[in-house]
This record gives sequence, structure tokens and C-alpha cells, in this order.
Amino acid sequence: MFAYSTSSFTGSTLSVRSFSSDTTISNAFYNLPQSQFRGRLHAKHAKKRNNLLSKHSGKRAPMRTHPPIPRQMSLFRNFFGGGPPDDDEDNGAEYVETLVERVETCSAPEDRRDALRALRGVAKKYRLAVGTMGMDSYIDILDKDRLDSETITLVLDTMASVLSSDDDSSESDELGERLAEVMLKRKGFIPSVLAAVDQFDFGVRRASVQLLSNLLRHRGTEVQNAVLQQPAGLSKLVDIIHDNREVIRNEAILMICELSRANSQIQQLLAYDNIFNDLLNIIETEPLDSIVIEDCFFVMLNLLRKNSMNQQLFRENQLVARLGGILHTFLYGHDETEGAEADSAGWPKQRTANVIFLLQIIRTLVSPDNNSQNTHAAQKVLNQTKILDELIQVLLSEMGASAEILTETVIVVAESIRGNYTNQELFASTALDNGEDAPRSSLVVLLISMTSEKQTYKLRCAVFYCFLCYLFDNEFGKTKVIETLLPHSLNPSAFTPGALILQALSSAESVQAWFGCVTLMHCLFDVDHLSEQLLRVKLTVVTDEQPSLTLLDHVSQILISAGNRRPQMRAGLLMLLGVWLQNSHLAVSTFMAKDENLVYLTTHIVDECGEGTESEQQALRGLMAFVLLSCLKNIQEKDARASIETLISRRVGKEVVLSALEGLTRTEQFVRAAQKQQPSEHNKNSLFLDFNFVKLFKSLEGTLAKQLKTNGDFNGTSNDSIIQSFKELIKRQDGDIAQLKQENKKMSLEIEKLTAEAQNKETERELEEVRAKLEESFAFKTQNEVLNSQLAEAQRLTQQWYAEAERYKQWAQQWQNYQLSQLPNATETGVTQLQQQVSELEQQLGYGYQAFEQQSQTVLHYTSENAQLRERLGKTEASLVEATSKLEVIKTQPVSNGVVEKGDQKSDEELAKLKQEQEELLMLLADQHNKMTVYRRRLKSLGQPVTDDEDE
Repeated sequence: MFAYSTSSFTGSTLSVRSFSSDTTISNAFYNLPQSQFRGRLHAKHAKKRNNLLSKHSGKRAPMRTHPPIPRQMSLFRNFFGGGPPDDDEDNGAEYVETLVERVETCSAPEDRRDALRALRGVAKKYRLAVGTMGMDSYIDILDKDRLDSETITLVLDTMASVLSSDDDSSESDELGERLAEVMLKRKGFIPSVLAAVDQFDFGVRRASVQLLSNLLRHRGTEVQNAVLQQPAGLSKLVDIIHDNREVIRNEAILMICELSRANSQIQQLLAYDNIFNDLLNIIETEPLDSIVIEDCFFVMLNLLRKNSMNQQLFRENQLVARLGGILHTFLYGHDETEGAEADSAGWPKQRTANVIFLLQIIRTLVSPDNNSQNTHAAQKVLNQTKILDELIQVLLSEMGASAEILTETVIVVAESIRGNYTNQELFASTALDNGEDAPRSSLVVLLISMTSEKQTYKLRCAVFYCFLCYLFDNEFGKTKVIETLLPHSLNPSAFTPGALILQALSSAESVQAWFGCVTLMHCLFDVDHLSEQLLRVKLTVVTDEQPSLTLLDHVSQILISAGNRRPQMRAGLLMLLGVWLQNSHLAVSTFMAKDENLVYLTTHIVDECGEGTESEQQALRGLMAFVLLSCLKNIQEKDARASIETLISRRVGKEVVLSALEGLTRTEQFVRAAQKQQPSEHNKNSLFLDFNFVKLFKSLEGTLAKQLKTNGDFNGTSNDSIIQSFKELIKRQDGDIAQLKQENKKMSLEIEKLTAEAQNKETERELEEVRAKLEESFAFKTQNEVLNSQLAEAQRLTQQWYAEAERYKQWAQQWQNYQLSQLPNATETGVTQLQQQVSELEQQLGYGYQAFEQQSQTVLHYTSENAQLRERLGKTEASLVEATSKLEVIKTQPVSNGVVEKGDQKSDEELAKLKQEQEELLMLLADQHNKMTVYRRRLKSLGQPVTDDEDE
């Protein structure tokens, strides 16, 4: 297995020359062999799509679309006297302007076509001029000349050419984006293009599809929305795939690649239009090394990735089984002869690319990023359709597959068995028959490849990930692996998973040692009893004089002997110890029995020297703090616990340990490991922390830190803080009660005051009327001030208008002098321009006078209104003086006893009414007080600040 040399692959492309769509050339183009036109027609699309293959192969050779060859334009050339101009931009712009004018003014259809052919010929060279000067003409032709197929084809070809750049190295084409934006803003443009797509003419349909592809590359979101808004617009584009002309069909596939990008609504609509079946039908009819298959797979990948509805629809339509048949055909050929030839000669590069895309589609169905129901259902289907068996056989057989295919196959198998016990057992039960030797299980074959330094790093990393997926949620599998390490089952001469893991753990290569540590660590996750079982593992010694060495002591010795060197290997060892010591008192006691272990941890946790970057050193100190606090957490004896706490305080310091523990989460290695479950396959130096270990660290960080914090639960101060918070709450409630009592007293005094003032109710009413008039007078004064300010602003604007008029006169005089000095016929031209300027200035002056008259009328209106307000203000002030004098007279007059005696009965009735009103007022106040108390309690329970001010 895996003993295959890596090879990059590139896809061969065929260039297709654009032809004019007249009858003779169109028929000649259609009658050519269709195999010549399979391939990429757009270099930018090939570059974007091949980014998915960049981790497996080299760059695909870019392909250019050659400029079209215009027909003989005898009449046009005789009229203009020659072909296109030289490279000068100004001459080119003049030439393009002449051609556009010819298109707009010429009445003969053949002359218009000749001009359009010339524009198409220079569209690549003068993109800006051809795109901007002729845009109105192009849109008009698309809208009005839909029955003229040849003219429509020329226009569509020209617009597609100005949108595509010959510079394949540039990632962005600003000119193309601006021209695409101008096109899309024209009303009716997208409906016209879709109408062209609906025509059966070869040239029209092909050019319209190419134009849509270019528009989608520059303005994808806007084109997608425009297509969705058109009735049956998406269905028209999907129907092009059924075109029996392969050139148009292949162009349509490329267009749908762009159309389905990053739009879930379009992706679902395409899936409901049964596009999966159409693409699979095309794949099954194409040769195995056809680049069209890659295009179809790319569309399917767009539709399935991170789209749960399409994944479910794909499974329900039983299309996974068809993928299995296609995979079998790719692996073994259509017949045995073809498969034998492929094995002997090696796989073609395009066939390798197609297989990798097929494997990525299968991987998308079982990706851990999907929801768990979709992933589990897809894993079950892969088992039922025997696709998983086929993939496992690829790993265990020699069929000439390249290292890229093996790497991708290992990852697909890994995610197909992850968390699925049935698939995990199927994988573990498969064995490789070596003939004379005993059969080796797939797990052993994986571990042999992982520990082999001759294999590529990508393949070793994929194998490591596959083994972790086998252990994920598989307690039985973990137990089986640990059992191969125990003394009664350990056979040094045999290849077992346990022996290979120990071999990797003890390796001098840092990456291999890291693989071994993390693999063994995953055997201990969520299975506590295996930690104690692992303590029974003893290593064989070279001489009989040395005592047997336990695995825990061996790991500790490797860590101590490394010192400050080899940070990657130390990280793996520390992670293994951190997980091993969790929830295992016996493992902690065994580890703490060696004084050199504590000495190493307490010494190197403050040591900043050694190999590795600053971030790696910080991560190592965090791992040491994690191991140290894990030991402290699992010590049962109080004396031992107290001694360890004293040791930490004296040698290191609690603050230093807590800082190291918290600093681990801020390191680059921690953030990178927490992003995805699959380890990085690009750089072996980036392997430092494991994804599952990061999850464990997050869950235990708070518990471990509380052991050393002075206000943590372990120091017994949590109850005091709770009592203190209740005391503060009671104190605040006492303050609220005292305030409510004061408010109650104030309300009682107010009630008494209202009772005393009941006899003077009429006087108070008159006083309120006087106050209202006074406030009205103040409002009049304020309005008067506003009017005065508006009047002053109007006068200031009038002065500015006069100044602007004078300035315009000066500018006109200067412009007149300049024109007279520059022009040959200064007098006539100057008089004409001056007359025009005088008419414009007179018009502006008329507008100014009109505005001035309107402003004057407004000022007069405000002046009259101001006079009226002044008059009303005088009357109000007079009435106010009169009311004040009356009030003073009323207060000075004594109340007669006779009147009181005559009105005793009436006063008693009024007093009874006042008492009743006061009682009702008291009830309302009490109700308001209760509601305010309830609202205050709700705000406090929600953690909102509550003020003591009742108004607030």
C-alpha cells in the first residue's frame, strides 16, 4: 500500500476560435468533430476551480480565447481606407467611435454587420472604448433586432470580449467589473440575454451563454438576483444542458458553475430541476479522461457543499449508488483490458483529477461540518451501496493510483467511519493478505504508513486523521488497541496497533512522536478505566540488569530528557500526560512518586529559553500548568495536597501558574487547533495542539483555575460572598421603605393643604387662567424672536445673491477676453458665445429676481404677523395687570360671617365631596406605589440599575 510516487497533474485544454455566425462558417463550426471542443473556454474559471486541486496537483495551464477573425469588409474598408489603427490609444478611440457611428447610422444590414465585426476584432485591444462608446447601440440591437441571428451573435460576442481580460495572472479585473455593472443597470438587458439563450441558433446561444458566464464572474450576486426575478429564467439555463451540440452543452456547464456559487436558493432550485441526473448522465457517457467530467463534478460539489436540503435530496433520489458505479468505472475501467492498461501505464492526469473531484463529492456527503442526521444517513448509505468497501480496497490494493488519490481516499474513509460503529467495525475487520505472512488488518496498514518517514507528509497526516476517526466514540475499538499493549498480548515480533503506536511515540522524529502521543491520547478520551489499564504496560529492556520500565515512566523520561529542545514532541507528551492524569488517582500517585517529574514541571514553567517561537514557549508553559493542576485536582490525601500547594506557591507562585494556564488560550497554536478537527496537512511544523484536547482544556480550565484563586470555591469563600450580597439587598430595601414613608408624609401634608385651600378654589382658577395667558404671551415673544431671526437671515441671503451676481459678471468678462484671444475668428465666435452667456445670465438673473420677490413677500408676511402678535401681546399684558389687581383686592377683603352662615349647608356638601375625592386619591396613590414596587423588583432581578428618584 502507499508505496507510490507522488505526481502532480494538469489538465490539457483545447483552444476554440470564435467564428462569425453567418451560415457558412456556423455550419462549418458545427460539423467539426465534437471532441475538439471539450475543454475550458475561460482561463479565469479554470483558475478559480483549480484552487480546489491546488493541494493535490500543480497549476493547470491557462488557456486564452483567441480573438475572432473578421470577414472581408470590402465596402467598409473602401469607405474608411484601411484596417484598424496602430497601438495609439487616441487613434484607437477615434477608430472605435467611427465604427460605433457607422453601426448607429448605417441603413444597410451588411454594412452594420461589417462594423460590428470590426468592433469585435478590436474588442480585446480597446476594451474601454468598445465597451462604453457602443453600449447604447448594443443594448438597442439586443432589444429590437432579436430576429437577426447574425447581428445578435456579433453583439453578444463583442460584449463578452470586453468583459474578459487577456491578463490571466490578475485576480481582479476592475475594468470588466465596471463594464458589467453598466450592462446590468440597463433596463431589459438580462431579459434580452435570456431571450437570446432561448434561441436555437448555434452562434446566438453559444455567445449568450459565454456572456452570462463573464457577467457572473464579475457581478455574480447581481446576475443571480436578476435571473431569479425572470419567470422561468433558471429553467431556461438548465435546459441548455440537454442541447445535443456538445460545445454549447459544455459552455452551459461552465456557466452553471458560476451561477450556483454561494447562493443556496439557486442551488436548491437547480437540484429540484433534476440537474443531478442530467450531470450524471453526461458523466456516464464521457471518456474517463474527459475534462467535461471535472466540470460536472465541480457543479455537483457547489450544489452539495454545506447544503443539507440538497444532500438529503441527493440521497433520497438514490444517486449515491450511481456515484459508486462511476467510482468503480474510474478505478477499474469499462472492461478488464482497459483496467490492465491503466495499471501498467499509470493513470492519466485528467483521470486523476476526475477521481479526486468524485472523492470530494463523497466526502462532502459525510463531512463532520454537516448536521449529524445527514452525516449519519450518508455513512449508512455508503455502507449499503458498498462504496465504503470499494474505498477500503483502494487503500489495501495496488492499482496504480497516485499518492494524491490515496491521500484523498484515506480522508474520505476517515469521515465515512467517524462516529459510526458499524462502519468502524467494517474498516477494522478488513485485512490485507500478503501471501506468506499473516494478513495485516487495515489498522496495522494505516499505522505502518503513519510511522514510515518515506511517505509524504500529506499522506501520513491523512492516515493519522483516519485512525483518530476510527477511535472517535468507539470505546470497543479503544479497548482493543489498549489490549494490544498489555503484557499478556504484547508480541515484539508481531505488528500490532499498540506496538506501532509505541514505536511512533519513541521515535526521534518530532512529527512521528507527536502522532504517537496524540493517537494514544485519543485512546483515553471518555474511557477512564483505560487510564489504569495503561499503567500495566511495561516496556522490554535491553539488558537483564535494568528493571522493567512502565509506560508512564518512559513518557516522563522522554519529556525530561528533551529539556528545552524539540517543542513539538514536548507538546505531544504533555497533552498525553494531561489526559492520562484526568480522573485517575492511581496514575496521579504514580506520576507524583517521582520527584524529578515535579521538579521538571516547576522549573520549566518559568523558563522562557530554549527552542521554538515565543508562542510555542507560551503554549508549552500552559500545558505544564495544565498537567500540574490536574495532579493537584486528583490528589485525595489532604497532606499531599497541602504540600503540593506549598510547593507551587514557593517555587513558582500561584499567579505565575494561573497566568500560564490562561495564556494557553491566547496562543496561535490554540486558536489554529480549535478551528477544525482535521489536522493541518500543509505544514508539519503547524502540528502542536490537538482539536479534542483543546475542547477538554476549555471544559476544565475554570475548575483547575479555582484551585489556586483566593475567591474560588475551593477556598470556601463562596458562602460569605452570597451572605454579603443578601445583606446589601436588605440594606437597599430598608432605604426604599424609608423613602416611601417620607413620600407618604408628603402626600398627607399635601392632602391637608388641599383641604385648607378648598374655599379659595375660585380664586385659584382665575389665577390659573392668568398663568395660561402669561405663558401664551411668552410664546408670542419667542415666536417674535424667531421671525426677527428669519428676517435677518433673508436679508443676509439677499446680500449674498447680489455679491454672487457681481462675481458672475467678472467671470463672464474674463471668459470673454480669453475666448477673444484664443480663437481665430474672435469677433464672430465671441459675439455668439457672449450672446449665449448673456441669455443664460439673464435667465439666472430672472430666477434670482423671482426668488427675491418671493422672499420679499415672505418678509412682508412675517412683518404683518409680527405687528399682530405685538398687538395681542399688549392686550394680554393689560389683562394680566387687571387680573393681578383683582386678585389683590380679593385677598384684602374680609370674609363676612353672614355669608358663611348662609352657606353652611353648601360648604358641608362641598367638604364631603372633597373628602371623598381625597380618599380616592389616597387609593390611587397606594395602587401606584404597589405597582412601582413590583416594577423595581423586576428591574433588580434582571440586573438593571434602579435609582431612588421616583420621577425617574
